Amino acid sequence: MSKLQYVIIALATFVISIPSLQAQEVLTGLTTNKQIAREASKPRPMLTRTAVQLPFVDDFSNYTGFPNPALWCDRSAYVNRSFALQPPTMGVVTLDALDENGRVYAYADREGFRADALTSQPVRMDYNFTLNRQMRLSDSLYFSFYYQPAGGTMSGLEWERLGNQPEGQDSLVLEFGYATGNIIFLGYDFCEYILGENELYVAGDTLQNPFLPGNIYIFETGGFPGDVISLPCDSIMGDEMYWEHIWSSRGESLDSWLTENPLQYFKQVMIPITDSRWLIPNFQFRFRNIASLEDNNIVGWASNVDQWNVDYVRLDANRSQSDVYPNDVAFVMPTTSILKNYQAMPWSQYRDSDLDDAFQNALVNLSNNTKNTSYTYNIVKQGGGQVATYTPNNENALPYWDNGLHNVPAHVSPAFTFNSLPYDTSDSATFVVTHVFQEVGTSDQRRCNDTCVFLQKFDNYYAYDDGTAEAGYSILSTMTYPASYFAMRFTLAQPDTLRAIRMWFNSVLEDANVDDFSLMVWNANGTLPGDVLYEQPSQYPAHADRFEDFIEYRLDEPLELSGTFFVGFYQDNATQLNIGFDQNTDSRAFFVYKTADSWRESFLKGTPMIRPVVGKPLPDIVSVNEQVAFEFSLYPNPAEATLHVVAPENERITSYKIFDSYGKMISQQSVNGSLVTINTSRLAPGMYLLQVCDDNHRFSTQKFIKK
Repeated sequence: MSKLQYVIIALATFVISIPSLQAQEVLTGLTTNKQIAREASKPRPMLTRTAVQLPFVDDFSNYTGFPNPALWCDRSAYVNRSFALQPPTMGVVTLDALDENGRVYAYADREGFRADALTSQPVRMDYNFTLNRQMRLSDSLYFSFYYQPAGGTMSGLEWERLGNQPEGQDSLVLEFGYATGNIIFLGYDFCEYILGENELYVAGDTLQNPFLPGNIYIFETGGFPGDVISLPCDSIMGDEMYWEHIWSSRGESLDSWLTENPLQYFKQVMIPITDSRWLIPNFQFRFRNIASLEDNNIVGWASNVDQWNVDYVRLDANRSQSDVYPNDVAFVMPTTSILKNYQAMPWSQYRDSDLDDAFQNALVNLSNNTKNTSYTYNIVKQGGGQVATYTPNNENALPYWDNGLHNVPAHVSPAFTFNSLPYDTSDSATFVVTHVFQEVGTSDQRRCNDTCVFLQKFDNYYAYDDGTAEAGYSILSTMTYPASYFAMRFTLAQPDTLRAIRMWFNSVLEDANVDDFSLMVWNANGTLPGDVLYEQPSQYPAHADRFEDFIEYRLDEPLELSGTFFVGFYQDNATQLNIGFDQNTDSRAFFVYKTADSWRESFLKGTPMIRPVVGKPLPDIVSVNEQVAFEFSLYPNPAEATLHVVAPENERITSYKIFDSYGKMISQQSVNGSLVTINTSRLAPGMYLLQVCDDNHRFSTQKFIKK
């Protein structure tokens, strides 16, 4: 790589450690990104691959989900507006430890593994379409991008960090390459094989693959009739690719960048193209990351880690080493709700007193010159007319270096020009709020990042969260007999009926959060929960394979309420339920938790994703696919040397796990039978949790005591 050089230009886990045994709240990463899982379940568009002509530019500002297939080949990286701190423009692409289905990679480990890839479509680097001739090195081609390691914080507070910092053994890598023209073997497609009535295997046994003669499957654990295993069934052929390492960064702390310069949330990398072998019609580049799982010996902790945020990828001719300031003014983050406290609320409960006073915008001038900028917002009711508009004077926006974000109040904190919304008796309403910030004139390079649209929804539920989980929230009880409560506060403008509670549960490794809890409703005692108004026990997180965002738990009986009330849950186990946690809203003033005798305010910035549903009776729906516990018995309890587990009639137990009172898994075993005997002689005296799985893939948990 002696002919390639790069210059870094300074622009400008989710895991939070437990400070003490009494710190009961914990945040973990996402084992499943449900937005990506939902996108992956949609039909994949058929595209004709056509080489991209220069300029190649993507700042990820005008879409979310999978990378734009017109520019990118793969779908494992995640385009979003919430995982980065102060990006160059609104929207980044995040490379992490989750695959294109939103799950932790099946081969993930603690040592380091190849995780996401972001690969460009072929790029026409052979021809200069502006000058209508072959491309030359003298055309001054440069490749640039901005990047950021996750795990930073705007406040400097440890418990307000967004994302998980890549460690020294982790890395972000950039490679240049091309298809050689050869077709090679890439791997196998896999098919499901169901073990027959007489097929019974133990660990180490082999099975001749019926799909591919000569291929042998070796059982790592036992196999029983009816079990489904995946076997290679067809060869996958494809283009042979040549890749060459161009640049990489080891995992590092964003804190160190900000110590160097408080505006340095992202760094820009500038790479000149100085080798003529890249002047080809099928040039490609790709980003990829090396990640390593973390495990703090707490069930459900090993999850999404080592995120890198990439922004403003640009490849073009007629650039120079000093071309580091895009001629661009833009939104940096999505704008805010028009409501004081909520992201959404019931239309029947809305009052004009719920309106906020002003928007909060994050705006930037990325160039190195002062720009004359205009700003406006417009609010329209869907199915109705215009509600409000605002057009202040044009204002100068100073360059980000060395002035920071645009700070003119008329643009960044515009006051509302309205004090009411047109109300009607409909069940719901949606208002489209459109903000536009742009340079006056025609020299702005990227108009697509000048507009930010917010849909203000009024339906039948309250929401403090914005609908996206960046982390997972759990209460970790350290007591011998764990019991914990969580409560979130809401206030009605008029009496209403509580119909359901919606909760977002993250999926965790090995379904370790499948345990029972009780839905709870309290009245208010000042700003804290008072008397229990309703309790619905034996609820379970939705099945890990469900991709819907919120699971709706309907109350057995509707509950009439007035004034302030609290909804939440109670659990008497040490399992981390892992509720979705939105880190881009701050609702600490509205939720509390309890693990002993008193309620505590949270120190974690963000919002657990729990929403009460009120109003008219809900329409009948197909039951959510919840995990339903099955009844099993165990004896003796307390146990000394052995513990016997008995399955229900005509059922059998296929595996079990034992957790200590801190939620740490200390034993797991695959078994097969209606009566299972567990050796407990090596367990220390104390309380334990036994989670068993039956042949219908249902989970159930009970406590037992070891003498």
